[in-house]
Amino acid sequence: MQNSRPLATGLALLFLALLLLALLARFWVTEKAYAFTGPIHIAADEEQVFLFASGDMYRLSPSGQLLDVLGPEVTGLHDDPIDLRILPAGQLLIGEQRPASVRQCDPESWVCRPLGTAARAVIERQFKVLAGSAPNDLILSDARGDTLWGMPEVGGEARKLVEDRTLAGPNGMVHSESGRLWIADTDHRRILELVPASDGSFRPGREHSAMNPLTVGERFYPTMLEVSADGRIWVTQAAEFSQPYSDLLVYDPEDGAQALVGLPQGSYATDIVISGDQLLVTDMDRHQVYRVDSQTLAVSEFGDREFRRRMEHIKQQRSLYQGLGHVALAGVVLFAVLMILAAIKATPKEKRWTQPPAMFDLSTAAEQVPRVSGIHWFERNPKLDRSLRWLEIAGYVLPLLMVAGGLVLYAWVRIQAGPAPAEEVESKLGSLLMILVLSGVLMALIVPLIRFSTQAMKHKLGTDGRRLYIRLANGR
Repeated sequence: MQNSRPLATGLALLFLALLLLALLARFWVTEKAYAFTGPIHIAADEEQVFLFASGDMYRLSPSGQLLDVLGPEVTGLHDDPIDLRILPAGQLLIGEQRPASVRQCDPESWVCRPLGTAARAVIERQFKVLAGSAPNDLILSDARGDTLWGMPEVGGEARKLVEDRTLAGPNGMVHSESGRLWIADTDHRRILELVPASDGSFRPGREHSAMNPLTVGERFYPTMLEVSADGRIWVTQAAEFSQPYSDLLVYDPEDGAQALVGLPQGSYATDIVISGDQLLVTDMDRHQVYRVDSQTLAVSEFGDREFRRRMEHIKQQRSLYQGLGHVALAGVVLFAVLMILAAIKATPKEKRWTQPPAMFDLSTAAEQVPRVSGIHWFERNPKLDRSLRWLEIAGYVLPLLMVAGGLVLYAWVRIQAGPAPAEEVESKLGSLLMILVLSGVLMALIVPLIRFSTQAMKHKLGTDGRRLYIRLANGR
């Protein structure tokens, strides 16, 4: 038996080492799986289509023929771009997030030059870029700052183009034929028209709620949008980040949501672009690009055989590393269990488990403990009395602060919703108010509970050597 303990100890150390290796493998394969992303962003004109997937820039014809694949050594992209745009002259605008920057690249020579250098100073998080007109050479949406920035291409300072509180988490943008700007106001759950002013800024115009009868489930966060030749607005609407699904809805500028495009089940539409009389939609999770007929709304797969083969290869690689991640996770659980069992085996029996403390036998205490004269009351710790006083005060103050905080939260949400919120938003606000009222009632019930608890802890305990006595706070 003694000889088995060193062996069990060695096995425990071995399983610990294997556990750490399984954890490292889990982290490594998870990072590798994230690198194999499907099509994220797309840009197109009458002659070419650019899209980014899994570190490479793909160039296709409008019919879907793969023309070129450019790796990071050519594009200089070592992270996923946040937006792609093709300028009227054919150059490609690339929005990069870390750090925030914009480049203009020649697709033939792939010579690039930086634009909008002021973006690095003001934009910290997700943004989209759009070519503007003087004095706003570039228009950038700022998701963290909840605003739009106008930026000169070279030099100069950035300037805000909308008043504060106009937008919340602005995302994709597109110009309409009338020269106005439609923007996906994501956190306000709406698409909003911005009308240009004489000084180059914008003021709000028409708006349409993304929470409408055509919205599926909670996919009411508009992300990217395009305007077709007939003036209709095509919007990708996603669910919350924990639900990787999104739909494509068609809006009329005057009447709002008109149609829901039937994308394949489980699609995650991340970007959309107009290419002639068709729309191209990227699906990051399914590693596909869809072609949508702007008249019939018919959906088909975009890209030739070679392009689809490459997308399928990326998908298989991602699935491979995800499978290895599951194996590594199973290894973590297995080696953890084996390590614990080996450690138990290596420990002497009498020390394996913590022994419960011996119970105090009141029946024999009377025979063992001599009787004392009168009742001896145990002294209380003065720190405990002070703590009880502070606890009692906190029992009154904290519920009041939480109720006040809830009212402030409701007021802030009401202000964000605007003076005339949509019916769905008004319903959500009513539900929020009801939750806050019920929470306030529960907070009020905590006050007497804390009061009774602190009073009980103030009771004194004493003994005469044979019996226990309790003196209540009222002297009884």
